[in-house]
Amino acid sequence: MHPIFIYIIQVNCALVLFYLLYATVLKSDTFLTIRRFYFISSIVFSLVYPCFVVPGLTDVLRFSVEEPSAVGTAVFIEEPTFAMVAEEQAEEAEPFHIPWRALLGIVYMVVTLFFIFRFLWQLASIFRIRLKSKKIIVSGIEVYDLKNNLTPFSFLGMIFINSEMHSEKELAQIIIHEHTHVREKHSLDVMLIEIILLFSWWNPFVWLLKREMAMNLEYLADNEVLREGVDSKDYQYHLLRLTYHETAVQIVNNFNVSQLKQRIMMMNKTKSSTLQLAKYLLILPLVLLLVTANSLFAAQQEPIYTEAAGIVKQIPPTPPVPPVPPIPANELDKATLAQDPPPVKKEGTEEAIFVVVENQPEFPGGQAAMMKFLADSIRYPKIAVENGIQGRVICNFVVMKDGSVSDVQIVRGVDPVIDAEAVRVLKLMPDWKPGTQHGKAVNVRYTLPVVFSLAKKESKIEINELSSVEEKMFVETLVRPNIMFPGGQKEMFRFVSQKIKYPVEAQKKALQGVVNATFKVSDAGKISAIEAEPNAGDMAILGQEVLRVFQQMPAWVKDDALLVSGSVKDSDSKPLEGAAVAIKGTNSGTITDAKGGFQLKVPADGGILTISFVGYKTKEVPVSSFPTAGGDITMRIPIVFRLQGSDVPETSSGSVATPENAIVVVGYAIK
Repeated sequence: MHPIFIYIIQVNCALVLFYLLYATVLKSDTFLTIRRFYFISSIVFSLVYPCFVVPGLTDVLRFSVEEPSAVGTAVFIEEPTFAMVAEEQAEEAEPFHIPWRALLGIVYMVVTLFFIFRFLWQLASIFRIRLKSKKIIVSGIEVYDLKNNLTPFSFLGMIFINSEMHSEKELAQIIIHEHTHVREKHSLDVMLIEIILLFSWWNPFVWLLKREMAMNLEYLADNEVLREGVDSKDYQYHLLRLTYHETAVQIVNNFNVSQLKQRIMMMNKTKSSTLQLAKYLLILPLVLLLVTANSLFAAQQEPIYTEAAGIVKQIPPTPPVPPVPPIPANELDKATLAQDPPPVKKEGTEEAIFVVVENQPEFPGGQAAMMKFLADSIRYPKIAVENGIQGRVICNFVVMKDGSVSDVQIVRGVDPVIDAEAVRVLKLMPDWKPGTQHGKAVNVRYTLPVVFSLAKKESKIEINELSSVEEKMFVETLVRPNIMFPGGQKEMFRFVSQKIKYPVEAQKKALQGVVNATFKVSDAGKISAIEAEPNAGDMAILGQEVLRVFQQMPAWVKDDALLVSGSVKDSDSKPLEGAAVAIKGTNSGTITDAKGGFQLKVPADGGILTISFVGYKTKEVPVSSFPTAGGDITMRIPIVFRLQGSDVPETSSGSVATPENAIVVVGYAIK
């Protein structure tokens, strides 16, 4: 959901709570001035509290969270592996999907625009009435003499009244009433709630709040009239005579409003005891509740690693910089499809990032000092040791021209805990001596593999140095139109994470393992031939869940770019991991994966690819020279269902090995 809509919902939730507190506890008293302050402060707080977060509150609450005792699930979304096979286009009917979210957004915008135009029209109507009215002096106050049979009203610093319709005594009462509105600037209250209504017209509680605010302003003006010595019964009869007069517009302070009975009851009501002011202290726990809820919500929008029931989960599932799926050496005609490849540039800068420069950046103290710093700083996460998690994390970062370390990314990760530890330590590195090209300091990208391994229950971390041997590299490529999930990969991750669930029956039977989802995407974006394996035996329960989710997937779309897929190898036909592949003349590019594979979106008019790696001669390949592919794309996405917790049987059904770049669905053991 768009942040603006989230903000509007947060504001309206707060307004609902403040109104309910008023209606149930505060409405019966006679503290009219304090009540006005309550309304204004409630609206202002509701508008600003979504912008403030108190981390300490979330820490306290997170500390008190208990381990789930029944069934719970968490979804790890990492980059899925896509395999692409060129086939003939299948003629199948495209499924019909109603874009409810977009439709509701359009309806909201249309109705909101209607209320905005209505508000502007009411403002214009007031000023038209002013232009048609004549200024006169009544009881020493400047007013605008109305020509129409309208109820007296005031707006900002203006008072409007038809002097010919009222006696001198009535005019005096009206002037006191309306002058109170003007003097105390009641129109600002009305304008504030009207502006809230422009965007919260769908919330009935805001309409109720508007009515109560308008009534309270009338109570205040009525109270001032009585304080001036006007007889209450005479004043009330005067109001009754104006009941059926026409009002100007809704955004003004009218001398007479439709809720006349409540106004008369308030005039005759006994003043509330001062002790009842203590009721307004209930605002404090409500404010604390809203701030705490917003802090928890804000905390969930950032990647937070928490330990519970012996597992680690990432909240929300936000994938790191997308790693590049492998392209097997014997299947170069089956290119892999990846969407939205990461740029090889630091966000917010248009300066080039080099891989090979005349003078490479240098860690303070040299290579040995860097290895010592990393070895001393990295800690093997305890939870990873307990769960036997190990593997090779491929990281890269940019040494900026000022020596600072930036753009720390995971090219290929193993587990969120291990990945986070590698990123944490790289961000702690001190400033380097920057690299230079033609005598000028430049930005240089580095790739660094960090191996986390377990042997005889002892953790070990190795930091692999990169080769600097001058060799040639070999590049094989394939190009095709780029087909993508609507909105890109991030939207696909969100789609899967919202839809997929760990079946309760599977958790009861301790079923876990890998389910391979496959489907075809035509050049027109049609989804067909959806399968999930295994589809027999007990594991079919998991396969049916995967099949259910992917059958709901919308049609994919084609953009204006081309997708280049390929692999980079050395002279011995071994894959080069971490080679930089960029579009010449731009800073857009990607990094090869562990098998030397890469995918990169390029403009439709092509260009030249530049492939660079430390110690290897840079290679340039024109996109126009690449062979092209067409037909259906076969997508293969492994889904791993994994049970966690002390109650998981050691002989549980299915394999828990995690394929490279899979989507992981985690279930908690049922006690």
